[in-house]
Amino acid sequence: MFRPSTLIKSLRHQEKHLEGEFSLLCWNVAKLTLKSHYKEFLNTLIERYKLDILLLQEVKKSLSHELELHDYSYVLSPNIQTQKHLFGVLSAFKSSCLGELSLLTKKRELRYATHKTTLLTHHKTFSGASLLIVNLHAINFVHNSDFQNELREIYEAIKEHQGAMIVAGDFNTWNLKRVQYLDAFSNDLGLKKVEFESEKEIKKVFSNSLDYIFYRGLRVAFATVVDSKKISDHNPMIVRFMD
Repeated sequence: MFRPSTLIKSLRHQEKHLEGEFSLLCWNVAKLTLKSHYKEFLNTLIERYKLDILLLQEVKKSLSHELELHDYSYVLSPNIQTQKHLFGVLSAFKSSCLGELSLLTKKRELRYATHKTTLLTHHKTFSGASLLIVNLHAINFVHNSDFQNELREIYEAIKEHQGAMIVAGDFNTWNLKRVQYLDAFSNDLGLKKVEFESEKEIKKVFSNSLDYIFYRGLRVAFATVVDSKKISDHNPMIVRFMD
């Protein structure tokens, strides 16, 4: 395995802004992005919920082929590269991207000796303001203090942003201490957690949820968790926001 050296991106909507209402999906797709049953299921979600933004973790991309992402622009922030594939977090959208930044964790996961990655993208909203979207897959298999330090690195990178913000992904918050560190992180940024009517479909370890969507400067019009029928070991979370 190699440490990737660059972002992969395709920006095709640079003249468009996000509408006053937009729908967002967040999903750890467990490296299944090249499988036909995953593509078919994602297609049904895109059609049913009219998704404007996709925030995916554990994306697998062939080095020799473009991603199949319909009419979306995208930025892929890889944390692993092999001879044939890239793996990482991907943010896809049907609006302009005013800038992007990839943050690799300073620590490596012990089991695989790999970094994890966080992707920051900026988007122009209907009101003319800038929305910061943070798509992350938090580090696992390290001490709780290392997890806290990595959250602090993300905080330092985004704390100066004054406008609306969405922070979403797989936080690997499988114990109470990690949950507490995440609570402190979100409180320091003035973020609210998206509340779902039922959270039974959200992946949990030791009764602790792993996946979250946080936000500020927006309103939630609709939120649901969709059963992926075991396509992934995580289920997609879908939220409709209002600017």
